[in-house]
Amino acid sequence: MLFNSYIFLFAFLPLAWITFRVLSMVGLIRGAIACLTVASLAFYSYWNPPFVLLILFSIVFNFIWGSFLTRAGTRKRWRLFIGVAVNLSLIGYFKYTGFFIENANALFSLSSKVPDIFLPLGISFFTFQQIAYLVDCHRGITREHSFLQYCLFVTFFPQLIAGPIVHHGEMMTQFSDERTFRYNPENMATGFAIFSMGLFKKVIIADTLSPWVADIFDGNGEPAMLVASWIGSLAYTFQIYFDFSGYSDMALGLGHFFNIKIPINFDAPYKSRNMVEFWQRWHMTLSRFLREYLYIPLGGNRKGTPRRYVNLMAVMLIGGLWHGAAWTFVFWGGLHGLYLCINHGWGKISTRLGFRLPLVLAWALTFVATVFAWVFFRAATFGAATNIIKGMAGFNGVENMRATLLNSSNNELMPWFPGDERVVILIALLAMCVSMPVGWRWARERLKRLTVPGAIFAGLLFSSSVLGLTRISEFLYFQF
Repeated sequence: MLFNSYIFLFAFLPLAWITFRVLSMVGLIRGAIACLTVASLAFYSYWNPPFVLLILFSIVFNFIWGSFLTRAGTRKRWRLFIGVAVNLSLIGYFKYTGFFIENANALFSLSSKVPDIFLPLGISFFTFQQIAYLVDCHRGITREHSFLQYCLFVTFFPQLIAGPIVHHGEMMTQFSDERTFRYNPENMATGFAIFSMGLFKKVIIADTLSPWVADIFDGNGEPAMLVASWIGSLAYTFQIYFDFSGYSDMALGLGHFFNIKIPINFDAPYKSRNMVEFWQRWHMTLSRFLREYLYIPLGGNRKGTPRRYVNLMAVMLIGGLWHGAAWTFVFWGGLHGLYLCINHGWGKISTRLGFRLPLVLAWALTFVATVFAWVFFRAATFGAATNIIKGMAGFNGVENMRATLLNSSNNELMPWFPGDERVVILIALLAMCVSMPVGWRWARERLKRLTVPGAIFAGLLFSSSVLGLTRISEFLYFQF
């Protein structure tokens, strides 16, 4: 079930909220938690009902094994390995079986049949979430919670499909806090504003850019020329930004409806002036997971500079593979690993020289490097990515600007230069990314009380988004 669908907006969400609120008002707290859990499972099973059995197995196994690890303490590390292995085997089968068979066929000249396996929605997110839980149980830093609370921790529908990857310590304590079950008009106002901004980003901005992206990335394989390559690459750069930012905003807003604070997962990453800052702003909870449960256990930066760079590359390669079972994703992760190594190396050199890049130049280099990497993230093959990169560099030729920008578009903003709207819109989106405040921060700071102007603004965003739901499209991160 999609946040940007009529059945969610006008059936599922009102019914889940009213039931939760009524049970909370009459003091049935466990009933309210059970209501949210059942609603979340129904939300998950709407796409493919049999897969609810998979998430239920994952929940039951990890809760039981987590209790086992808590009692065992840190003495038996093999018990943690078993728990992690079970989780990785699930994600490995569903997400990477075809990838490994294809590569084995190519490497050893085999002809093994690649099975047609459906990828369960959200498996990457709820698997990493529960691996973190098992590790913390082994470390002895978890508290005992009821099975019902654990079920809601894993399945809470705003964050179930595409994150954030929530931590047990920041979520389960809220399920035993009596303030969670009180009606809070400020949270409702803030939540509605954040949700409306997220819906607008997805429906009006990201979905509008989708055909522009398809024009260049899903074309007929002809050489991509300069202007078209840059328009397509920038369009995807902003599409994934507003799509993921929109989902993150909607998840935060929905959490506010139920007085549950979901961790921030997105904080204007295109404002970043280096790659370290970018990963502190983009998919923040994934960055946290990779840092705390992979980078630091590998030794982090504690074992010398060469080892630090090896650890960074290893973590980012795994992060790339986590996003998708294809070498293009691995290469994207490797690029960002290289960026981070260069970033840290330059930091040391510039400190010794007493020199800093001008802020505008530092930002521009970071942004262009990000756009370059996104090409490999979006392209279906290395050949397609290379074609676009060559086009961006001008190696495929420079086409007629007027003809390229026209591109059979009838929505002309500048009649003296038909098709100019694409350039104007992309420039406007860039300005929005680097200058406007983040939606969730603006709403929290300005809409603690739903003033009349704030209500009108949020209402306009919501209504225009609902009217724009001419086609229902999935979020880009659903495929991961």
